[in-house]
Amino acid sequence: MSAIGWVDYSSAERERVSQVLSMLKEKGTLDELGIGQIRDAFADVLFPGFSTIQTRAKYFITLSYIFQDYRNLDDKLRVKTDLHSFIREKEDALAVALVKNHEDDDPYGIIGKESLEKGVARKPSSVYWNGLRQFGIVRKRLSFKEFSNLYQHTVNQGQHKHHEEDDDNKSSVGSLLTQPPNYQSNWLEHIRIELSTQEAEYIKDKLRMSSDVADSVPAQIIKHDLLTQVVDLDNELVDPNWRIQPLFEFLKSTSVSEKCKTTLACALDFSSAMEGAHIRYNYLIAKHANNNALLAECEHDFEQWLAEVRQHPTLFDPTTPSLWFNSAFVNGKRIKTNTQSFVEKWLALMREKASIVELDACVEKRAKANKGARCMLNKGLPESQRWVGMRKLEYRWPTAALILADIKDGLDASAG
Repeated sequence: MSAIGWVDYSSAERERVSQVLSMLKEKGTLDELGIGQIRDAFADVLFPGFSTIQTRAKYFITLSYIFQDYRNLDDKLRVKTDLHSFIREKEDALAVALVKNHEDDDPYGIIGKESLEKGVARKPSSVYWNGLRQFGIVRKRLSFKEFSNLYQHTVNQGQHKHHEEDDDNKSSVGSLLTQPPNYQSNWLEHIRIELSTQEAEYIKDKLRMSSDVADSVPAQIIKHDLLTQVVDLDNELVDPNWRIQPLFEFLKSTSVSEKCKTTLACALDFSSAMEGAHIRYNYLIAKHANNNALLAECEHDFEQWLAEVRQHPTLFDPTTPSLWFNSAFVNGKRIKTNTQSFVEKWLALMREKASIVELDACVEKRAKANKGARCMLNKGLPESQRWVGMRKLEYRWPTAALILADIKDGLDASAG
């Protein structure tokens, strides 16, 4: 049995590895052709702070409550209490309390509800940490472990015990973490997965005010008072197979920033162009597995895809890849050379109207170079083998849509 491990690098690096390992288990993230780096780069620009393993907006609030609980401990008890252990125990208790308080309705998204006896395996503090930093709820660019160490040291210095009304940056603790809205010491007793009105306003304000996410899709939706329209649009989709596409069609005629529109347009074009490569890869998989049904499906889908991209004459232009890469790779991020070469080669073949044989050879070469011996084309496959890997890319919009719907519901609760 093989295992994955790592040398003891920084805690930030360990968090990043853990999140990647978690995402590998998610449906649709298998990256046979190695374009996941571009998908994730676009997602980081369009939906910073969001992750496909997030469930509900409430968890952007609860960690702040837990930090406040720790701060409110008696001095003598607090200095003896390890903050990391305290948070783990509180997050386990949070799962128990949410399940108990929702016995009658069993809502989607309670983290850890399937493992209450063993404790929550994937802690909300890990899943939501990047978002807490991006939204400005946490005010330090530190890993969760580094931040927790700093917070524990700061509050245990003795002069910060009862500052329940910290004026943001005016105290040492306020410079680390913004005050949770409407905090009560017994919050865990009546916790529910839905946002209260105050909590919804709090997250909404953070998205609107954070400079780190200023041109992101969620921030622009909120800044331009489009929340209700966007949530309703997503809820009313007849064909939810590519949910981000109707979002773009709606946003491009609104007053959201040009940077947001341009990045979204580039992301959708990239998805459209590379969908063809994934169809051809699955054709090769079907051929390798002797799956005639999948072969026929891929042939049909490729013809349909060709008809669609022919309506977009500039999609395969020589300058198109640089537009994509410049939009996606910001803040010092760089694309891998092999990934860039494959995308440029695929577009060149499409531009030159290359034969199916040439297209398949390009895709097969890339898949084997990307995965090596682990490439599925090098394995024995059952005739029942189905679609492998990506198709239309959503860039974390389904997760962001859930979070925005929670915010809208919380805001609507005050009107009700």
